[in-house]
This record gives sequence, C-alpha cells and structure tokens, in this order.
Amino acid sequence: PIPWSKIGGQAEAVEAIRDSIELPFLHARLFKKFNHPVPKGFLLYGPPGCGKTLLGKATAHNLRTQIKARTGEDHPEFFLTVKGPEILNMWLGESERQVRDLFAQCREKAAEGHLAFLFIDEAESILGTRHAVRVGTNILSTLVPMFCTEMDGLDPLQNVVVILASNRADLIDPAILRPGRIDRKVRVRRPNREAGREIYRIYL
Repeated sequence: PIPWSKIGGQAEAVEAIRDSIELPFLHARLFKKFNHPVPKGFLLYGPPGCGKTLLGKATAHNLRTQIKARTGEDHPEFFLTVKGPEILNMWLGESERQVRDLFAQCREKAAEGHLAFLFIDEAESILGTRHAVRVGTNILSTLVPMFCTEMDGLDPLQNVVVILASNRADLIDPAILRPGRIDRKVRVRRPNREAGREIYRIYL
C-alpha cells in the first residue's frame, strides 16, 4: 500500500491526479448532474526516475481508501502493469492480441467488483506516432487504432482506469491523447532541493 503521504516532492502531480480520478469517483452524481466530462485515464509524463510508476500505484490504493471511507465498501484494487516494449512482438497480430488481452483482464476484474487499473510504462514505444516501420510492417499503424478502439469501449471510470507513463510524451500519437481517451496529462517534475529533503524525511 502506498498512501499519498509516502510520496514526497510531487504535491502538484498528486493534486492533479486526485482532481482527475478521485473526485469523479466520489462525487459521481454531481459530475453527472452538471454533465462534466469524466476521464478514462491520464498520462504521467516527465524525466525518468522521478516517480511516475509510484504515482500510478498510489492512485489505485488511495482511491480504494477514499471509497471505503466514504461508502464503507471495500473494492480491492487490480493493478496490471506492463512495459510498452514487452507488448511488441515480431509475429503479425500477436501484439494486437496482447493489447486486447490486457483490456479483457481488466474488464473481467472490474466486473467482479475490483478497481481495475491498466498501467502502461514507456507508452511511446507502442503508442507513438505512426511512422515507425518494423519487419516490413508498420506495427504502430495497427496498435494505435486497436488501443483507441479498446479505449472507446470503456465507460468512464466505471470499469477500467488507464494510466500511461512516458518520458517522451511528444512522441505519443495525438489520437491517443484526444478528449474522450487519455485527455488528462499530469507532469511529474524532477525534484528540487526542498522536494529532495521531503523524500529523505519519508524514507530515512
């Protein structure tokens, strides 16, 4: 379990995540009443080694804690994490199948009452702009549409929350980052001196 108090030096990112994910879950009626758009996921971007994966895992745990405190219902979190390069496969159609399987696993867990999160690290490697040619086949030209199709089939914050992490957000295909898909972007900055002190206070 990773409470927000265990993450140092990223107060701005934590606040942005809580506004994007926790508020729509905890105040679903208000969001629906005022027809406010609810995200299906968000992008964590910034330099490597600054806590993007830690923030993703903390999102799942703290959402579970908040829901339990407000409603008394305990929904166990299901946090499926994968690195983008792990999905790439030289065999035609295999990478697309793996993307479908990832979403299928999360949907299945969500149907069982879990809080399902799909975390994709190094997202630019599979969701980059569709210019890369690989083994004679433009693999990104099929993976990006496949991912978009899966995203479009999700009900906002009702079954699966998708979290992308990247240190090269500029390389991610614009189709992924448009409204209705991954339209929330959270910058994870490199810690400054005061943030460094806060991190040391937590772990020492």
